Amino acid sequence: MIADDITDYYLEHSQPTLAASNTASLSLPIIESWRCIDVRNQVVIRGQIFNHPKYFAGQQLKSSPIQGYLSKAGRVYVTTKNSIYELGTPHPDFAGEAQLWIDNADHQQWEKLTYFGE
Repeated sequence: MIADDITDYYLEHSQPTLAASNTASLSLPIIESWRCIDVRNQVVIRGQIFNHPKYFAGQQLKSSPIQGYLSKAGRVYVTTKNSIYELGTPHPDFAGEAQLWIDNADHQQWEKLTYFGE
């Protein structure tokens, strides 16, 4: 698995018209403003974590290596050895199709996106 695999899967299986009121989430931690990164033959996700009992909302997070990914009802999830996360809105610096998805999405919750120095 490489970072592009997860990004492509997200683009194919997420529904940009989701609204929190009409599609149930699994109530898992959500990673917003995320990017997939290849690190030493493993993929990690960097972004801002929300809905997690150990981290304050918006805290920067680097996941442990991703072991799998799945979708349910238009939402995309990634799994690590000990956790599962929902992928929220990708980082705006995404390139290619992901940037088009971001530019044309009316559903985004921009108030969640707070950028810290990278």
